[in-house]
Amino acid sequence: MPSHPILMYNEQPTLYDGIGKTDPMLRVQMACAWVARDYGKVTSRWMRLVRLCERAYGNGEVCIRRGDLYRIAQEVGLDITVSREFRFDNNLWAPLSRYMLMFRPKLARVIFPKTCDLDRAGIDFERVWHDTVHAQTFFPASTWQEAVEACKAQDVSAA
Repeated sequence: MPSHPILMYNEQPTLYDGIGKTDPMLRVQMACAWVARDYGKVTSRWMRLVRLCERAYGNGEVCIRRGDLYRIAQEVGLDITVSREFRFDNNLWAPLSRYMLMFRPKLARVIFPKTCDLDRAGIDFERVWHDTVHAQTFFPASTWQEAVEACKAQDVSAA
């Protein structure tokens, strides 16, 4: 159960107690709510996003940015309705891209988050995920920065 039930399935950031899209913790919680909506299903949006990025990486994509996801989804033949779910704004992509690297460190070779307010806010991404999405999810990297370092060091866990 999410730590904030109001946010559980609310995917459109709105003002909540005076806090809007710019609150870093709210943005991370919103990303987790996006994932939690159908997490655990083989066809979940999260796993489609992971597979889409892995496929793009495997096909030689050198950089995956938020704006590339829709194009990549269409290129690999995803249904237009499915493709549209990857046309989210940067408020969602910023935390999801960090989770992507924690979940699949090898993607740090093609996903390059820029340090932003999410990182400066001191948010424990892993804890928020475990509180909101699934307590038993294993992240090979505790942070996105750890994933980047593992790739630079050619750590086998990032392979």
